[in-house]
Amino acid sequence: MAKDKEIRLRVGSGTQRGDVSLSTFLPQALTLRVSYKGERAATVVLNAEQVRQLRQALDELAPQCEVRAEEKLRLVA
Repeated sequence: MAKDKEIRLRVGSGTQRGDVSLSTFLPQALTLRVSYKGERAATVVLNAEQVRQLRQALDELAPQCEVRAEEKLRLVA
């Protein structure tokens, strides 16, 4: 894993805004932090195997989100 890097994502919309950040400040680990309305909601530290499992879960679930978004757009149109 890369050293000393952080990626921050703005998530949600309107008053339901928050942040998800991923960082590699700890050796051999990835830190995932979630905050909501500026307050930290959760922090977890993932090892390399857990990062692999998270990546696999996202790869599995992301297409379902895309399909649902397309279905919603068709219903609106």
